[in-house]
Amino acid sequence: MKDVDAIFFDFDGTLWDPEAEIFRAHADTFREFGHELPADAWSSLVGTIGCDLWTQLERVTGCTVDRAELQERVRRRQQELLGGLCGRPGVHRVLGAVDALGISRGIVSNSTREWVARYARQCGLAEGWSTVQCADGDRASAKPEPNLYVAALDSLGIPAERAVAFEDSPSGVRAAKRAGIRCVAVPNSMTAALDLHEADLCFESFEHVDLSGIIGGKSMKQTSTAISTAAPKAPPGADVGTVLQHYYYLPDKLRVVRGEGLYLYSDDGRRYLDCSSGTFNLSLGYAHPEIVEVVREQAGQLIHVTSKFQTEPLNALVAKLAEVSPPNLTRVHLKSASGSDANESAVKIAQVHTGKSDVVTLFRGHLGQTLGMIGASGAAFRRTPFPSHLPGVVHVPDPHCLRCFYRQERATCGLLCVERINDFIDYASTGRVACVVLEPISGNGGNVVPPDGYLQALKELCDERGIVLVFDEIQTGFGRTGRMFAADHFGVSPHMMTFGKGLGGAGMPVAGILTEERLTGVEGHHINSTFGGNVLAAAAALKTLEVIGRPGFLENVRTVGAYVIDRLRDLATKVDFVQEVRGVGLMIGIDIVDRDGRPDPRLTNHLAELGMDHGLLLRTSLYGHGNVLKVRPALIMTRQEADEMCDLLERLFLSVS
Repeated sequence: MKDVDAIFFDFDGTLWDPEAEIFRAHADTFREFGHELPADAWSSLVGTIGCDLWTQLERVTGCTVDRAELQERVRRRQQELLGGLCGRPGVHRVLGAVDALGISRGIVSNSTREWVARYARQCGLAEGWSTVQCADGDRASAKPEPNLYVAALDSLGIPAERAVAFEDSPSGVRAAKRAGIRCVAVPNSMTAALDLHEADLCFESFEHVDLSGIIGGKSMKQTSTAISTAAPKAPPGADVGTVLQHYYYLPDKLRVVRGEGLYLYSDDGRRYLDCSSGTFNLSLGYAHPEIVEVVREQAGQLIHVTSKFQTEPLNALVAKLAEVSPPNLTRVHLKSASGSDANESAVKIAQVHTGKSDVVTLFRGHLGQTLGMIGASGAAFRRTPFPSHLPGVVHVPDPHCLRCFYRQERATCGLLCVERINDFIDYASTGRVACVVLEPISGNGGNVVPPDGYLQALKELCDERGIVLVFDEIQTGFGRTGRMFAADHFGVSPHMMTFGKGLGGAGMPVAGILTEERLTGVEGHHINSTFGGNVLAAAAALKTLEVIGRPGFLENVRTVGAYVIDRLRDLATKVDFVQEVRGVGLMIGIDIVDRDGRPDPRLTNHLAELGMDHGLLLRTSLYGHGNVLKVRPALIMTRQEADEMCDLLERLFLSVS
């Protein structure tokens, strides 16, 4: 029997999460006066009304400001920033469960009724409210005072012990508790680092909320579905200094505790925008709710089974991959556990079918971490420590027009970088070339985008000489370029394609190979891996393909990617160390040089390290040996998030300049 008659929800920040955008609208105004609005100063005021930020602005500037004019400017900026926001993931499910149980639900908010009504309609949350109690600008009634909750209880005629409140901030929690109401905290992007210990329960998101422990007559103590409001304690004996002694090599000092969307959160409460989407594995960002749900459901049924058997997720994934791949790639091999593994297996397939041995790869190419793929990758420092390498590898110049190996101009070069591969085959190989393996856009090698016609000419060369052309789409695949594959973007179908990374959506490990029909027949024990064909990963991959394939998804990647490139090229005009911004979709590289225009890995690494002070997680090319900052956020990035990332990058670059 339920022991709750009403559930109250704070609106903005709890059901809806505009705090980051509202903060940004105010912060933009502070910057116009040459000052920063610290996030901690804002967070300390979250949940109150009439925040007297203009007094703080006057204090730091030493001059009087027109408060009404500034407030109106912020209001207009907020409307611009908030136009595309909607309800938080999981909210509709929770509200539906409340309605199904016959419990009254109400809004108790410091915001005005006009504000709540407008954005409730936008979020599809406008119907079903038993009461709406708003401060409407009355500071005396606003949280953390309990007046709004007392009025809400009176309007429904129920005692405080028969109600529960959902809040996102310390002031809201205090208001509910002071009214005698049990409180559940669900922090948002700006309040996740604040102290919410006064709440009876704290959930990481509405996706994790389980009403059974709240309304079923149980005492509201921490349960397995909730997250603790106290600081996490290290397990006995897990002293950090001691633990670090056991790492084979030391990890970064940053200790992360959770991720959501494009953002990663550290144990000290800081939020970072991940510009490299978890080493390009998180195409749908951290903790994507649909991936989390499908993984949770599949884990309760079957996590892994020997790959000789069929499972429904694997069958469905094979069918879907065959459907979305270039038409000539009709066979799917899912028995790889990583991109390195997939590339090595692709080389084996090419060698078996051609009866030849040599492999042609590109300068700066990054094909994997196995001994074979280190030998095939196009940077000497990767091979230096090891006495033996994959035999028969021929490295050829990559199509890097900015730093052309042949000192040519694109308008007149005749694609010499393709034509000269014939000479390398004739004079630098054994004459028995099985395959050419390359990334359509180099990943770790510096985000080099080939010139128009390059890949088409390379395909013609391979067809003429009976060579298997393999595209390594481990970083470019599944929407990164704004098309399903880079092959689609360039209009070239290889004979084989390897994939991995982003197919897992939110970090599930999955990799494999797409081949033409003629290349089948290599026995499984030559190209299968222990954890290849993992059922849990297959379920996540299938959901990832569904999300990426939805109307407008890839179009958004193209649109946002083009916008980011334009903004970064504008930024390049403001500093003297950016030589080029290049990319396709959300696969973007920033080429960093010294005063003489030479590649500057030292400055590139410095920018990446300093980026953390600006809330950015950045990666550099060639494992720190290169001069390119890689900008490859999750594909779910919105225009607003793109602006935030570019604003932070501009602040970082100008601070160095």
